[in-house]
Amino acid sequence: MRSRLHTIVFVPHSQKRTRQFRVSSRWLTGVAAAAVLVLGFVGWANVAQMRSAAELRDLARIESENEELRRANDAFEASISRLRQALTDAEDRTRELSIVAGLEQMAGAEPENRPSETGAGGGYPSPAAPNSYDLSLLEARASRLDDQLDEVNGAVENRLLLLRSTPMISPVRGVINSGYGFRRDPITGQRAHHDGIDISADRGQEVVATADGIVVRAERAGNLGRAVYVVHRFGYETRFGHLSQILVEEGQEVRRGDTLGRVGNSGRATGYHLHYEVRLGGDTCDPFEFMRDQS
Repeated sequence: MRSRLHTIVFVPHSQKRTRQFRVSSRWLTGVAAAAVLVLGFVGWANVAQMRSAAELRDLARIESENEELRRANDAFEASISRLRQALTDAEDRTRELSIVAGLEQMAGAEPENRPSETGAGGGYPSPAAPNSYDLSLLEARASRLDDQLDEVNGAVENRLLLLRSTPMISPVRGVINSGYGFRRDPITGQRAHHDGIDISADRGQEVVATADGIVVRAERAGNLGRAVYVVHRFGYETRFGHLSQILVEEGQEVRRGDTLGRVGNSGRATGYHLHYEVRLGGDTCDPFEFMRDQS
């Protein structure tokens, strides 16, 4: 089949002469196909460029999100590390306090399941495991530490109460002229047991409580004359005799150092002095052993 011919006429404005070209249908078809291919390639290139730009924007966004996650993860690991160090320091201080409180078993115990102090790295955290550290272990350590602190606190309070309730100071400033134990009675001359010590002091000098307690007797008491009896916790009792004046009342709560009365020679006495006794569980003890400011 013969190809049909077509005439293309160009009429320029600057020239009067026209130009004519004869082309075949096949040539026109080829040109049209080439134009379609060119337009298709240009369209594809534009789409590809737009898609590449979108991918670059997505990549930049993902990198930005990853950087934020990385910073958040670093901050989280730093917080966990500080928490672990704080728990370790608190456990060490608790063991030191337990020594003071007299909890030898706790003082000698090493903390269980204490995580390694070495660093840790790796990929990004997952929702199921927010960090490589075991948070449940930290919670268990914190809970155990709380229980230990309660125990130490109770033991410390009990120890402080024992210290406040134990006679530890001299009841009056003076000279011990008669000690505890068997001696020759200054009045009868017979050998007899002296249940306390005699402290020679000036008349009217203040006599103070040697530990925290409650006054259970504040009156004349036979040979002791004007006397004050103080009961303390943990089985301790102190007695103060031969006073010239009583300055407390029965049932009154006193603290170590509070004034109980004044030195005198009431009762069975040969001069101005204080008779001082310390009893534990009803048995007499040598008061000098409890006068820490005299040792």
